[in-house]
Amino acid sequence: MLQIALNDLRLTFGDRAAVMWLLLFPIVFATFFGIVMGGGNGNPADVKASLTLVNEDGGVLATNFITELESQGLDLNVVTMEELALLENPYRTLVIPADFTTKVFSGIQVTLQLKKQPDTSEEAALLAQTRIIRAISRSIGRIITASASSIDTSIDANIDIKAISPEEFESVQATPDLVLVESQYAGRSEVIPSGFSQSIPGNTVMFVMLIALTYGAATLSGERQNGLLHRLATTPLSKREIIFGKILGRLVIASLQVTILVLVAFVAHLIFGIVIGNIFNVWIVLLVYNLCVAPLGVAFGAWFRDPERAANIGVILTMVMAALGGCWWPIEIVPASMQKLALIFPTTWAMKALHGVISFGRSLPELMLPLAVLLGFAIVFTAIAVRSLRIE
Repeated sequence: MLQIALNDLRLTFGDRAAVMWLLLFPIVFATFFGIVMGGGNGNPADVKASLTLVNEDGGVLATNFITELESQGLDLNVVTMEELALLENPYRTLVIPADFTTKVFSGIQVTLQLKKQPDTSEEAALLAQTRIIRAISRSIGRIITASASSIDTSIDANIDIKAISPEEFESVQATPDLVLVESQYAGRSEVIPSGFSQSIPGNTVMFVMLIALTYGAATLSGERQNGLLHRLATTPLSKREIIFGKILGRLVIASLQVTILVLVAFVAHLIFGIVIGNIFNVWIVLLVYNLCVAPLGVAFGAWFRDPERAANIGVILTMVMAALGGCWWPIEIVPASMQKLALIFPTTWAMKALHGVISFGRSLPELMLPLAVLLGFAIVFTAIAVRSLRIE
């Protein structure tokens, strides 16, 4: 059985076109549709808004304010007025005016103006504005602390905030905050996956099925047509050993395919921050999915003697299962009747499990239902393959 499986693996990876459909096209499609559908769905706390900043002051308060802006998650591009004039349509610009430090320390009100381009994203502009206000609040807090440090703050005292010097402000900066508020992202709500969270699992599930029902089925049909299976039947191998050898061959091919694609997704996560969830759990889900795809490919090859016909019908069936199973778009956006119909396809349950890992952070024990259904498909498809493939 192992020799049959390894021979199928050698023939598949020796075909340049098959390798392109195995590895290249899934990556290209996932990247393209991930960008078109809105990119990644990462932690909102990690989202950065770009801001062009002109610092005409250079004083200690302006320097502190810039540090506070950076700590709030703003992607700053600090330039001079001359450099700003050379920039082509900066999305958002904040100017710290001259004498900013001196005026504020003297108790004179200073207005900061945030300018944005008309075509800029309203969401990003609101995010930048919110983080600027937070940075201003922290700087004002330090000013008040420095101003009140030498004042009698007893209950009966009349507090009068006085002007401060840069030295007094710097001394407060060196003092650790007495109260710290730590916040973290609580997790994902049950929202419809989009961007790479939809395109990566969707294209992986679709192309694994596509290879099994086209190349995998067509090669088996060809072996039946040219008599190779008949010659295998003359060897000491039993019929069941030959059939399970063919299933094992397609399982090895699919497993190697998903392993490479998962590694590529992991590299994309490290470099670009694309959210893929627990990479090991994603891999396990895809391996379970392979258990039902491999025997289905063998059964499909047993139903057609013409390799070209097997491949053509395999493409159509794959596209139907991909579309109805939620590989092209989230299953949540289709009518309820179509969602119920989709439950008859293994692609639907594979996508449910993958979305559970990638979009909702679920563990494998929490995915027992879709994984159990996929194993059920594997048993049924294996039984069909054993009964359908005739080796004479």
